[in-house]
Amino acid sequence: MPPLKSPRSASRRAGLPKQPASESQPPAHENGALTELPSDLSALAVILESAMASGTPATPVARNEPGEVDRQPPTSTPDVEADDLLLDAPDEEEERPRVALHATVAEPALRPQETTDREAAAFDEVARSLAAAEACVPLLAQSTGLMRIAALDVVKAETARAGGLLQLLRFLRGDISLPMTAVSTAAVIQRVAQAAEAERRLRGIALTSRSNIADATCVGDETLLTNTLLALLLITFGLIEGVQNARVTLSVTVNEAGELGLAVSQDHVPAPAAWTMRTPSEELPPNAGLVVAAISISAAHRLAKEWRGRFAVASGEHSSILTLWLPTTLRSDDLEPLAH
Repeated sequence: MPPLKSPRSASRRAGLPKQPASESQPPAHENGALTELPSDLSALAVILESAMASGTPATPVARNEPGEVDRQPPTSTPDVEADDLLLDAPDEEEERPRVALHATVAEPALRPQETTDREAAAFDEVARSLAAAEACVPLLAQSTGLMRIAALDVVKAETARAGGLLQLLRFLRGDISLPMTAVSTAAVIQRVAQAAEAERRLRGIALTSRSNIADATCVGDETLLTNTLLALLLITFGLIEGVQNARVTLSVTVNEAGELGLAVSQDHVPAPAAWTMRTPSEELPPNAGLVVAAISISAAHRLAKEWRGRFAVASGEHSSILTLWLPTTLRSDDLEPLAH
């Protein structure tokens, strides 16, 4: 015989009273200066928060089915555990399998991927960039002239840095699966130059783009290739920081084997030894500067491997060249003289 429902349950109503429509709408911002901020700043923070989660899932609460009577320990024995009470109650044999089933649901089916010290340091760097961008937001409304321009450049530079590094981290961790489509190198170079413009101005570095082809197409993901080249460009900016009249070149070329080369080069200082070492990046010390370079170079190696290309690091006495070689199909009559 099914259990009888309490007559008082019919009069109960769940839920909270609805709020007035005026309270649900956020107030409009009084200053229009913040419309110039990058629109993905909050999205980056949400992705970062989910990526840095410890991975310990919350234990689900077992809920009774409709019409099922709550099974609570008697009030006369408050010190007795629920499991002990079931063992001492032979007349509830039919309810034991259901209780055991609810207990097994609380255990996660898959263990989340653990975060290494290197990844944790890189996530901290992403968080630092987002915090720096957020700290400059009040300056946009309070300052004018050059101060406001500099604050806006900091926001743009830190947002671009955080967004690119975060995607490379997720790519290396295997958290994202990107579709392979036709990618225009001209579009990639344009996006990289635009993303790096704010940082270039802040550092006082000249950036030159050159190509011996009008355009070429490779197979991959345009955003991932853009962020990989941007990361290589930013670590090169950091390498020549403090150099007078510093200049970096972003070039596109095609070699005799028909490979498409996307290179970042400078003619001031040699490349650090860590850029050319073949040690796995997981074994590098979790230092912020070293980790960002390791993430950038590791992502370039992984991208080149998955796209059937190769990544090369060349260093001279006063120069460094980071080149992504990718397969492409290009006719010989598409070649143009290299710009100087």
